Amino acid sequence: MKNSKGPLRISWQRVSLSILCVLLALVLFVMLFATAYIHHLLSLVTSNNNNDLTATIDPTATIPPDDDHDPDFTGPTAHPSDVPVNTIPSQPVENLQTEGIINIMLIGEDRRPGQGRQRSDSMILCSFNTKSNTLTMISFLRDTYIPQIPGYKAEKLNAAYAKGGVNMLDQTLAAYFGVHVDANIAVQFDGFKAIIDLLGGVDIELTKKEVNHLRENAGIYGDSWNLKVGMNHLNGEQALAYSRIRKIDMDAMRAQRQRKVLTAIINAYKSKPVGEMLSLASQILQMGVVQTDMTSGEVLSYVSTLFPMLATATINSQQIPAENTYTSMTVGSISATKVCDFEVNRKILQNILQ
Repeated sequence: MKNSKGPLRISWQRVSLSILCVLLALVLFVMLFATAYIHHLLSLVTSNNNNDLTATIDPTATIPPDDDHDPDFTGPTAHPSDVPVNTIPSQPVENLQTEGIINIMLIGEDRRPGQGRQRSDSMILCSFNTKSNTLTMISFLRDTYIPQIPGYKAEKLNAAYAKGGVNMLDQTLAAYFGVHVDANIAVQFDGFKAIIDLLGGVDIELTKKEVNHLRENAGIYGDSWNLKVGMNHLNGEQALAYSRIRKIDMDAMRAQRQRKVLTAIINAYKSKPVGEMLSLASQILQMGVVQTDMTSGEVLSYVSTLFPMLATATINSQQIPAENTYTSMTVGSISATKVCDFEVNRKILQNILQ
């Protein structure tokens, strides 16, 4: 009996070992496949050397005009020499960094098929404070007067991206506002609509003025929208139209609307089960509507650090220049621009980014 049991016991040990080896091989295969697939998805968005994001145009070239130029603006005027430059002295970028703070710039761009890089329609700095578990969304108003974009002349802030991509925008923000940007993400408006539609829409509360404006312009957007004062569930096209409202009030209010939509997107996204969130993220990446100057490794690092924060982080909002820190005026040939007190706004930002 002993002899008959010995070989049988050895045989089962070998079978168990073989099964374990097969399982380990399968696990390794799945891990390798998942890693390869993740890097494939990230290759669709990472564009470290992509001219769309980083190329600098000829200083003498004409950039796209400001679509929101107000021909009826009647504010005060000033000569460019009367506006102080007031930049921060050149210094290593690491001096502007703060431990525990990660700043991701979101750029919305209104680019039509066949067009090159345009002015940045929206610039929202998402500042993640990993120490206090807070996310502060800071809108930099596109009409802000910049006495000298690095390497160029005076312009509105939204021209920095058109002239030199994310690098030029980051340099401008560092020089005038003391802000260090860790990474940039650019989304064209068609992508913005597609992302919201993938989420199934977002909930936004509308005022009477906003409802009336959207109803009056529904024909422009291609739909007859059934909107009401109060809470509405907006699809991608409606949310984009809402984000771009400006004529009924001012640029600061449009920036506030953009932050509201971004908050609604975050809330809609984080309310999904984990599996559905990953599926949505995969679909968004495969659409090719998002670009970033991050490498694949940097994307993975930021995701692992910041993604868990979104579920519990307190979300705050701020606009720069802040209220009562600027004057709307015409400076030289630049009409309806916001001439701000850079020192005051730098102090406001320092209180946030610490």
